[in-house]
Amino acid sequence: MILFRPATIVPERFRTPYRALRVLLFVSFLGAGILFAYDTLFPSQSFSFSFINPDTEKNTLTDPLAPDGTDSLRKGRIPAEETLRTSAGTVGSFSSAHVELVLRKDSGIPKDGDVRITLRKSYRSFFLPQGDPITVASKDRGVTVGGVPYLFSADTLQPFLSDRAALSHFPKEKLVTANKELFAMFPPKDTRIGFREGSLLSDTQGVYSIDGDGLAHPIGSTQIFESLGFHWNDVIPVNEEELGFQKRGKIMLFDAAQPDGTVFHDTVTGTYSVVRRGKRLPIGSREALDALLSVTTPIEASGNSLSVTATCTLKRDPFFSFQYPTYSCDVPLDALKTLPGGSFEVALQAKEELHAISLQTTFQTKPDRGNLGLFANQIRDRFSTAYGRKQ
Repeated sequence: MILFRPATIVPERFRTPYRALRVLLFVSFLGAGILFAYDTLFPSQSFSFSFINPDTEKNTLTDPLAPDGTDSLRKGRIPAEETLRTSAGTVGSFSSAHVELVLRKDSGIPKDGDVRITLRKSYRSFFLPQGDPITVASKDRGVTVGGVPYLFSADTLQPFLSDRAALSHFPKEKLVTANKELFAMFPPKDTRIGFREGSLLSDTQGVYSIDGDGLAHPIGSTQIFESLGFHWNDVIPVNEEELGFQKRGKIMLFDAAQPDGTVFHDTVTGTYSVVRRGKRLPIGSREALDALLSVTTPIEASGNSLSVTATCTLKRDPFFSFQYPTYSCDVPLDALKTLPGGSFEVALQAKEELHAISLQTTFQTKPDRGNLGLFANQIRDRFSTAYGRKQ
């Protein structure tokens, strides 16, 4: 009651300032509530890379790559006409991106329009360079002797870690039963074979992805798992021994690349490809494709993601350039909105050599009815997932 009847407590000389402060407090709470609601309904996500501190964990854009795939541009020296590529792993639907580039004082100072920004959207590993197509199926075979599974490869026999590890390589019907006479011809090696690269394992703590480095990479959350295109039906529950066989790797967040062994299905061309050693290999052998599809579910991607782009040219910002030359532009993302995947590739190319301090990209959501409806649908879907639909 004090807030509404101050006369009995607040001295008369303080009543006018009191009423003014009360109104100010109400307006502040109202403004904070409006800002919170706006950020919730129409979120934005910012990503940056510091060329001065390329190794800091605060960098949220991936390591910038040169056209040859090396990280030679991490220090920010970008040769003329050479393209720098980095990426940001997002979640949500965005209407535009604001890109800002800050240059050192010893950098070339480009004219407005001489620096071009190009964005593409898909899954990060779908942007990998294309390698030689797979035209023949692997000659590796799975056999069981006395109920124990083995990998028969290049005239050598190696035991699998477990039945589940064997089934990550071959479906059950492809495991050939053999007798112990096989050991006389091919004595088993001591080295055990773990899970197929690209496998998804789970224990009570979470889900892990097996990459080509042989490490088990924890996946940060269920939202990250789904945004990376993984399928829950591919997850293999394992015990402590099976998971312990694979050493732990770096945690996978929204910006993570899909691991070696991941299969993509291009919904535009109907073709398939597999991630292997930093490249995406087209699968030209039906037998090889059937073997992969028998143990994993492909991620649906669009070949249009490789050709459809959103672009802008940077202009110098006079207000923010008082200390270091600063350039920025806004990129409409309408052309990319329907493409699957949450990874945006950001490419920068200039007509003269640049020496950059930092690069920042902020993805923004337009406050319109369509995005409001999208937010409402997301809330409904999450509620249905958590509590189930009423019958």
